[in-house]
Amino acid sequence: ATASLVRYNNPVLVSTTKGKKGGEAKKTAGKKLPPVEIGGKELTQTEDILNSILPPKEWTKNGQLWVQYVSSTPATRLDVVNLQEQLDQKLQQ
Repeated sequence: ATASLVRYNNPVLVSTTKGKKGGEAKKTAGKKLPPVEIGGKELTQTEDILNSILPPKEWTKNGQLWVQYVSSTPATRLDVVNLQEQLDQKLQQ
């Protein structure tokens, strides 16, 4: 996996396929995911738009479907400075 300049939230377990032949996770992977609640609240319109521009990462590990959404937390000045340095390093490679 390549390093990204985009900040992601912690991965979320969407479904498990214990005792099944792994078909259920594959069925849900191609479809649009159901509305997600992070911290007990539904996604805001801003988060919904963000997810359509930068789709969440999806993967299956040990029969479990995981999803990782882009963080909608506003960046601080320090975050921007650090990202600028990381971008400069990547452009020089």
